[in-house]
Amino acid sequence: MGEWDGDGEGSARATKIEFFAEGYVAVHYNNGQVLRGPAIVEGSAMTLHIPGGPLYVRNWSVTPFDGGYGYTFENLSLDGVSYVRQISGG
Repeated sequence: MGEWDGDGEGSARATKIEFFAEGYVAVHYNNGQVLRGPAIVEGSAMTLHIPGGPLYVRNWSVTPFDGGYGYTFENLSLDGVSYVRQISGG
């Protein structure tokens, strides 16, 4: 669960991805489009059943990292594309 920010660069990269407790995802793109649907996780793979999809992710992970000055973040990697969220500090 949670909300991660992306860089939105290129047509395939999202500006934000939100995962909800009910098993749904919302993918926000830089053109204002938001695609919603179920997210199915099977080990290190994930399938996002969104309109125009499904979007298959072969390898995903969440890794915490210290940003310094009391800030802690998590990096969500979806097939090597990173999304970040702040989890403590400031």
